[in-house]
Amino acid sequence: MRTLLSVFLFLFYFTYPSSQTSRELIFNTNSTKTSSNSTRFMTFIALVDPLCKPSPFFSHHHWYSSLLTSSSSTTSFIHIYNTLIHGFSASLTPYQAIHINSSHGVLSLFPDSIFHLHTTRSPSFLGLNNLKLKLQNSSGSNVIIGFMDTGIWPEHPSFADDGLEPIPAHWRGKCETGYGFNQSNCNKKLIGARFFSGGYTAFFGHLDHLASEFRSPRDHDGHGTHVSSIAAGAPVTGSSFYGFAGGLAEGMAPNARIAVYKVCWVSGCLLSDICAAFEKAILDGVNIISISLGSSRLPFHLDLLSIVSLRAFSGGVFVSSSAGNEGPSWASITNAPPWITTVGAGTIDRDFPAKLLLGNGISITGISITLTRESKLTRGFHRLYFGGEISSSKFSFSRQLVKGNIVLCLTTGHMPRMLLGASLLSLGAVAMVICHGSIDPKGIISEPHVIPTITVGILEAKLIEDYILSSYSPVANISSQGTVEKHAKPAPVVASFSSRGPNSAVPGILKPDVIAPSVNILGAWTDAIGPSSVALDNRRSQFNIMSGTSMACPHVSGVAAIIKSVHPDWGPSEIKSALMTTSITHKLYYYRNVSLWSSSLILDESTGKAANPFDFGAGHIHPERALDPGLVFDLGYQDYIDFLCQLNYTKNEIHIISGKHANCSNIGEGQLNYPAIVVAAEKVGRKGVNFYRRLKNVNEVGSRKYKAKVVGLTGFYKIGVIPKKLKFSKIDEKLSFKIAIRKEKGVPKRNSLWVGALIWHEIGGKHRVRCPIVIFSGQG
Repeated sequence: MRTLLSVFLFLFYFTYPSSQTSRELIFNTNSTKTSSNSTRFMTFIALVDPLCKPSPFFSHHHWYSSLLTSSSSTTSFIHIYNTLIHGFSASLTPYQAIHINSSHGVLSLFPDSIFHLHTTRSPSFLGLNNLKLKLQNSSGSNVIIGFMDTGIWPEHPSFADDGLEPIPAHWRGKCETGYGFNQSNCNKKLIGARFFSGGYTAFFGHLDHLASEFRSPRDHDGHGTHVSSIAAGAPVTGSSFYGFAGGLAEGMAPNARIAVYKVCWVSGCLLSDICAAFEKAILDGVNIISISLGSSRLPFHLDLLSIVSLRAFSGGVFVSSSAGNEGPSWASITNAPPWITTVGAGTIDRDFPAKLLLGNGISITGISITLTRESKLTRGFHRLYFGGEISSSKFSFSRQLVKGNIVLCLTTGHMPRMLLGASLLSLGAVAMVICHGSIDPKGIISEPHVIPTITVGILEAKLIEDYILSSYSPVANISSQGTVEKHAKPAPVVASFSSRGPNSAVPGILKPDVIAPSVNILGAWTDAIGPSSVALDNRRSQFNIMSGTSMACPHVSGVAAIIKSVHPDWGPSEIKSALMTTSITHKLYYYRNVSLWSSSLILDESTGKAANPFDFGAGHIHPERALDPGLVFDLGYQDYIDFLCQLNYTKNEIHIISGKHANCSNIGEGQLNYPAIVVAAEKVGRKGVNFYRRLKNVNEVGSRKYKAKVVGLTGFYKIGVIPKKLKFSKIDEKLSFKIAIRKEKGVPKRNSLWVGALIWHEIGGKHRVRCPIVIFSGQG
């Protein structure tokens, strides 16, 4: 690590021009501010071994101060860390950083990093309406969810505290005051709010825009308000986004408490601030941490988010995170550690159908949340203009060509689509037809554009383009059909944008873990900006509709809160196992208004074919089943230390990750007790491979018998389970078993993925514990 840091700083110091004020770097995606070669500063996070404090120093703070003084630094601390991790963050020159990194007791020095956000039909779709009736008075109000995001709009009715009991006794947090936010903004629902901007300010400089963005827990962006309401919003009747998705809006766990930790600002979220927020959240007493932002894909000892989340796990805190929006690319998953529950994106059974009637009589189906049935666009035809393919923010149109027209735009990648719509509106266009390309090939995402917009899929866009290019005077008429619920389209479907496995950091760990609703999700919204977040948007709406794995994460956070409320003694591994082993891999359909699960596998939007575990993990969450899983794969903190040893991390690297010394020579050949099995086909080879797992009985009726059944993989691999039956005689009893995987003679060499599952069926009972088995070719 020290050599790597020295090389990085040397290259930075002598390669980058001093006139550049902000830039992205290869190492940990960093930026820096500069003035001259001698005063060039970067923000670093120093991780230290607290036991190495020299005896002359009265406190760790004094020790850290001496490190800054001895390195000739005149800067002050940004954050001091003393719970989950030990150390500090500060702005340093490259040579000062090298000096501190070589000092006694300093384990590692991390350049600060920018993280970016991954952006009420869903409770019913998940079966939570019926589940709440069954739970009756089990309120779950003692469970606290901590959100690390852009803050919150506290006056929103989703955060009202009507009927809630007093604040849980284990809460130790506070409501921090700041611009536009005071202690009275907190209540029995929003019990705590903090903000962290020290790392952000040091990274980018003292920027004036922070004042207008609220230097306080108040949410200017809207993202934090949206995700908080999805997980734990109070019931709000008559909710909608301008008439779309109307009805009762409430979170997954409407009685859970909310604690806000604002770490994200206009240009991103700084790692140094996130680490400080993690520390405060643990000290404050949160039970669940929800982070809808992305981490790096670095080894765990180089990834501070991995480090602090493992320390949170050791304190019994469940950490839920978004998988990322870089799909459908192979191995695009972020938040890879097994101690984090990583959530991918799925659709729900609600749609906002709209139609584009072309002048040649062809009707094109799309979706829209920006049209009304009374819109003038439905009363006549307007000229169509082809705006071409747009792949970046550098787009320009001629006012003469787009004014008064409906403009077709073919976008690629993650370009700023909201700004595109605003640009067209400013030039006089009357509407936009947009295709999102490979990130949304079927056109399932509807966005709150400031200009009336209809979203179409790739095939539909091609029909429109062909008509425009072949017609002398192409025209079209647009109309909306409002909101359609209950199996408007096959659901769930894995959204194309959802990041996929395999796990590049640890190929043997399945990621994502599960998927959850994340497409066209209604949630609370800030009153600071319009729903499109562009300056031209003067609309103000209590609710907004958004898509992204950012929306999937709080669904799992909320469901985890329900599970925690029913099973307060469960730790994060039990909750995660319950979510994974009870998840669903098949589509939902309706029969006489009753939701049922079909025999057809969940589809992948990007291919139109059946999805696989690298797309949806163990499957789509099923909250009712997760409350009573029967058995769980339990994991403790020491299991993860053993796991790191088995991955051949060095003693020093494990010390950095865990904060403790580990003796890997005493570690056996056991494997991580994860609720999934992933192995490279090359490792199976001719001799085969064995996996060892254990299950803990969490059934209230202690005596239970289970029988193993393997599905899938027939004709390709032979799967043996020893023993084939497990008999539990009491609650919390743990039993182990072996899974032997052997290659059959006829396995086709061209295949790269084989999927199956081991299912433990309760004999004479209802429980069904499913463990995915994935064999993939590491050679592609």
